[in-house]
Order: sequence, then structure tokens, then C-alpha cells
Amino acid sequence: MTHRHGAAQQGMALVQTLAGMLMSAWVITAAFAAFAWVQNNHQFLQSRAELQERMGWALTLLQERVARAGAPSVQWDAQSKASLLSPSLALQGTDNTLSLTHPTRLTPADCQGHQAATGMWLQDDFKRSSKNELSCKDSLRSNTSYQALVDNISQVGFLYAQALSGSEASMQWRTAATVTDWQAVRGVQVCLQTRIASEYPLKPSQSCSTGQTLGSTALTWRGVAFLRHHQP
Repeated sequence: MTHRHGAAQQGMALVQTLAGMLMSAWVITAAFAAFAWVQNNHQFLQSRAELQERMGWALTLLQERVARAGAPSVQWDAQSKASLLSPSLALQGTDNTLSLTHPTRLTPADCQGHQAATGMWLQDDFKRSSKNELSCKDSLRSNTSYQALVDNISQVGFLYAQALSGSEASMQWRTAATVTDWQAVRGVQVCLQTRIASEYPLKPSQSCSTGQTLGSTALTWRGVAFLRHHQP
């Protein structure tokens, strides 16, 4: 009896030990799973924050350049009298490209941040490159080439606010093909579309080109900029 009782106690102890080891394994597995979730969530939030910063910077740059477009430049005649000269066309573009003209006296740096040319005007040209980058250059300088501002850009889109003729001041958003007078354009809507690797559901975004809802890995950023120096 004593031998059987001792064997039963040893069996119970072994079962308890195995149960404890199994419970410990479950706890460790759960802890690793929780750590992995926290780590992945942190990486996702960090990548979103970096993406938000890059897109925000790009939109801010475009808004600043649009606001300066068309500003007059000071010129002096032979009698040292000053007058203001405005560019013939401050803004022009397509549905996915944009050109802005600035006086170098007001804008000492081009869209890349480089020192502007010595001429009277500089022209910022923005487009999406073949490498999926938002790029720009000063097209009035012969020795410049497009340089990337933001990478991982799948679409770039522009709409134009054209002032309508009539007694009441009003504007209408138009595509480039439907703009009838570029001198009457008073603002630009910028749309940047990108993709992000994510295991989490993202807020639905609309395509820059079609307006249709995109998949869960695509995001769009939109901003509006208005010309401050348009001609009346």
C-alpha cells in the first residue's frame, strides 16, 4: 500500500509539473505575441508619422511656391525710376504637372532649395518622375535637372480654381483641359497618392485621378493653395 501510495503521489507530482510547464509555455508564448504586436504597432505608427511628415512637407512647399507665383519684379529705367513688371503667365499646368513663375528678387532659391539664377525670373516645374517621385526643377536654367522631393508617389494630381466672369465674384474647380483662361486661375488643389505596407485597416482614400475609393494600402493627401499676386 505504501509503495502504491508513493507512486500515486509521484504521478500527481509529475502531472502538476507538466501542467505547470505547459502553463508557463502558454504565458511565455502570450508574452512574445504581445511583444510582437506592440513592436509591429510601434513600427506602423512610426512609418505613418514619417509618411505624414514627408507628405506634409511636400504640400507645404507647393503651397508656398503657389502663393509666390506671379509676384511682380522691380525694374529700373534709365532715369532710375522704378516700375513693377509681372510675368506674362504666373501659373500653368496639366492634370499631373504644374509650372510656377517667380521673380528671383522675391524668391532667392528654386524649388530644390538651390540659389536661384541671376535672371529676372525662375520657373518651378513639378511632376511625378518615372521612379515614382515628386520631383521639380527651375526650367529657366539650362543646367538644371529634375530632382526628387518625395519618393513612393504613385499619383500626382492638380485641379485649378478659375475665377468666373460676372458681377459676383465666384470660382470653379476645373481640370487643366477645362481651364479657359490661365490668367484667371486663382488657386490650385494638390493631390499626392502613395502606398504603405500595413497589416492594419486604413481609412479609405479617393484616387487622385478617378476619385474612386482606393485599396487598404493606398493613401492620398490633398491641399489647397491660392495665388496672392494674381493679376486683376
